[in-house]
Amino acid sequence: MKISEAKIKFESSYFAYAEIRKNPGNISESIVWLYGSDGKSFMLCHENSSAVSSKELDPLIQVLREVGFRRAKVYF
Repeated sequence: MKISEAKIKFESSYFAYAEIRKNPGNISESIVWLYGSDGKSFMLCHENSSAVSSKELDPLIQVLREVGFRRAKVYF
């Protein structure tokens, strides 16, 4: 799900929670998963459809804040 779409869904209280997890394709990086209240899960992506990923947690937390989240589960 693109960041712009996530902002819209967040404003309508669609998401149950967010998680930051290791990227299974590159375990030196972490990615963001968003979970809808209907049980669906989404990987957060940039507008060019590339996954939001980083070796550091701070950029991922900033993106979640940009969407509107104030909490997230972090797995490391």
